Amino acid sequence: MSYEICIWDPARHAPVPGTEKKAAAMMERLSELSDIGNSTIAEFGSLLEQRYEAAPSDKRPVGGVKAFFGSDPRKTATDCKSAVYRMSLPDDGSTRQISYSVTTAASLGLIVFDDEIGVCFLPDGRILPEDAREMWESSLAEMDAVPDPNKKKGDGRPFWARIKTDLL
Repeated sequence: MSYEICIWDPARHAPVPGTEKKAAAMMERLSELSDIGNSTIAEFGSLLEQRYEAAPSDKRPVGGVKAFFGSDPRKTATDCKSAVYRMSLPDDGSTRQISYSVTTAASLGLIVFDDEIGVCFLPDGRILPEDAREMWESSLAEMDAVPDPNKKKGDGRPFWARIKTDLL
């Protein structure tokens, strides 16, 4: 099973939507529209791979870019024949992949629509609906949370048992 996000170029096909409902309607309408040779979508795929390669190696799964994104974004973006590039991501924990997609798309003026949860990420940083921002920022914070390697880990004993051992 995969998780799908939709990406399109508002400069090429439609204005930037003002609501998530307008974004959903726009995505549906544009999905039916043929569009061959969208260089911005192709550039998106290339930049996405570069973004992956620039990430710290401990954040990358075994198997490379195809394992991370579930396919080769450069190839699938270049091969896209629709006004909407439907990018399939692995179903397991795709927050990092969506994050890479949102930041890369924004840098090119593209819109990302997560049809699964009805959230639209606009190139200027706005999120529709606005109340989804808190959820998105929470997901990003959770994704970026890295345990402090200098913090001592407990050994499972209660505080008083550890103190007693240390004092005696």
